[in-house]
Amino acid sequence: MYNGIGLQTARGSGTNGYVQTNKFFIKPRTTGGGPGGPHRPPLPDAAGDGGGLGGMRKPNREILEHDRKRQVELKLIVLRDALEEQGYTEGEIEERVEEARRAAEAEAAAAAAAAEEAGGGGRPALQSRGYTDTQSHHVAARKEKQLETLRAAFGLDIEDAKKKGEVESDVESGELVPGK
Repeated sequence: MYNGIGLQTARGSGTNGYVQTNKFFIKPRTTGGGPGGPHRPPLPDAAGDGGGLGGMRKPNREILEHDRKRQVELKLIVLRDALEEQGYTEGEIEERVEEARRAAEAEAAAAAAAAEEAGGGGRPALQSRGYTDTQSHHVAARKEKQLETLRAAFGLDIEDAKKKGEVESDVESGELVPGK
C-alpha cells in the first residue's frame, strides 16, 4: 500500500498487489478555451457577436435550407411512387411532379417573405415536430426564434444590451462611466 491506495497486503487476495493507474480518466480542466479543448476558441457570449444565443452557435442557414429541400424532394418521390402504382403514364407523372415542385417552391418563397417581414431574416419558419436534439442547427434556429420572441415581449434590443455592457473610463476624473 502506497499513499493509502491499494491493499494492506496482497496475501490471500489472488493478486500480486500491483496498483495501476486509470489510463482512461480525463482530468477536468478549469481553463482551456471553449468546448473541444484548449485549441478551439471559446464561444461568443450574448454580449459578443455570437448572435445573442448565450454561448450557442448560430444556425447555419445553408444546412437548414438543404434539409428543407430534402424534405420537399422526399414528398415528391412519395408522390411519384403513388402515381406509378395508380397506373399513370410517365408523361403525366412528370407533369404532376413538376406541378407539385412549383407549388412547394412558391410556398417556401411565401414563407420566407413572411419571415423576412416579421424580422426572421429570410429563414422559413421551422416546424416544432420532426426534429431531434441531434439536429443542432434546427435546435439553434428554434432557440434563436424563442429568444427573439422573448426580446420582443420584454421590449429589449440586442444593440441596447451591447451598449449597456460597455464601460468607458473618464480620463479627466479617473472614474468609470457606463455607456458614455
